[in-house]
Amino acid sequence: MFLALAYRPWSYRGEPMPALDAWLAVAMIAIGVQLLPLPAFIIDTISPATRRAWQQLVLTVPSALPISIDLNRTAQALLVAAGAIVVFLSARRIFALGGVRTVARGVSIIGMLLAAIALAQDATSNGLVYWRWKLIREGPLPFGPFVNRNHFATWAILAVPLCLGYLAAHSAAHRHRTPELVPLRRRIVTFFDGRAMSLTTAACLLIVALIVTLSRSGFVGLSAAALTGALLRAGRKGTGGRAHWWIAGGLAVAVALTLAELRPAILGARLTTANVALSGRLLIWRDTIPILRDFWLTGTGAGTFLTSMLLYQRSSPGWLYNQAHNHYLQVLSEGGLLVGVPVFAALATYGRDAWASLSEDKSGMFWVRAGAFCGLTGAAVQSVWETGLTMPANAALAAIAAAIVVHNPAPTARH
Repeated sequence: MFLALAYRPWSYRGEPMPALDAWLAVAMIAIGVQLLPLPAFIIDTISPATRRAWQQLVLTVPSALPISIDLNRTAQALLVAAGAIVVFLSARRIFALGGVRTVARGVSIIGMLLAAIALAQDATSNGLVYWRWKLIREGPLPFGPFVNRNHFATWAILAVPLCLGYLAAHSAAHRHRTPELVPLRRRIVTFFDGRAMSLTTAACLLIVALIVTLSRSGFVGLSAAALTGALLRAGRKGTGGRAHWWIAGGLAVAVALTLAELRPAILGARLTTANVALSGRLLIWRDTIPILRDFWLTGTGAGTFLTSMLLYQRSSPGWLYNQAHNHYLQVLSEGGLLVGVPVFAALATYGRDAWASLSEDKSGMFWVRAGAFCGLTGAAVQSVWETGLTMPANAALAAIAAAIVVHNPAPTARH
C-alpha cells in the first residue's frame, strides 16, 4: 500500500489508460456490483435464481438482494483481487525505473528458504503446519505454509522459471567474448560465482519440493513452463551464456535429491492414478454446469463456489467441494458474463502485450521476462485442474511476474 501511494500507478501523466488497465478496472467494478443490494424487480429480472438461492440459505430474505449469495466471501475475494491488481500496477511502475533483478534475487532467496522448510516439515512434522498447528479439517497433509500441496506447486511453478531466467540473464551479462584470452583460473572463478550458485540452488530445491508434493497438476504446469522456455530460447538468436550448464547441473542434482527423498514406485503410483483424479474433477465440473445455467449472466458472486455447492452438489455425499478444480470454470460460475467478460478480455489483452514485450526486447532483460512469462504460462496450464491463484501469496507472485514481463523501462533506466 505504501509503495502504491508513493508511485501512484493509477496516474498516467496525460497518457490514455492502457486497455489492460481498463479491463482490470471493469472487472473490479463488476465484482463490486455483485455486493450492492438491488431492488427486487432488477434482481429478479437479471438473476432469477438468486432469490431462490437466498431462500434456501437464510430464513428471512429481504426484498432488495445483492447478486452475491455470500457477501463475506465476495468481499474477501474482492480484496484479494484488488490487492493483486495494485501489486501488478505498482510493480510495473517501479520496474520501469529498475529493480527487476533485485526482486528476482529476492524471490530466489525466499524460494530457497521456503523449499527447505517445506521439505523438512514434510519429513518430520507429522502433518502439522510449521511443526505446531494442526489442520482444522481432514485431508491431504500440508506442505510448508500451504494447506493444499497443489497451491505450493503453483508458487514453485511461478518461481522456478523466474530464477532460471535471471540465471540466464546473469550468465549472459558476465560471459567473456574471447574466453581463450582469459586465464583458466579467472574463467573458473567467473563460472562459479555466488549468484549463479544461489539461483541454481533455489531452482533445484523448488523443483525437488514440487516433485515431493506429488502434485500432478504441478508436474503438468512445470512441464508447460519448460516447454515454453524451450520455444522462446529456440526463437532467440543470442544465448544465455553458461546458464545451460548450470541448469543441466541443477537438474541432475534435483533428480538425485528427489530419488533420495522419494521412491520411484511412489511417484509412479501417483502418476498412474491420474485417471482417477480426472474422474473426480469431472464430477465437480458436472455439478458446476447447473450453476452456469442458472447464473449465466451475473454469477453467484466472486469467492462463493463453496457456498453454491451447498445447493448444487449432487455427487460425493459426505464431501463438500470448496473449489471447481478449474479456475476458468470457477470464474464463470462465480462471475457469469458480468465478471467473466472483463476478466477474459484482460487475459487476452495481457497476452498480446506480453508477446509484444518479449518480441521487442533485445536486451539481456529478455531472459528475465521470458522466465516470468514461462512461469505464468505454467500457472495458466495448471489452472485447468486447480485454483492455486486464488491464494494471496500466489496471486501476489503472479502479479509481480506479470509486471516483469510487460514493464516498459523509462529512458533513464534503460540507459
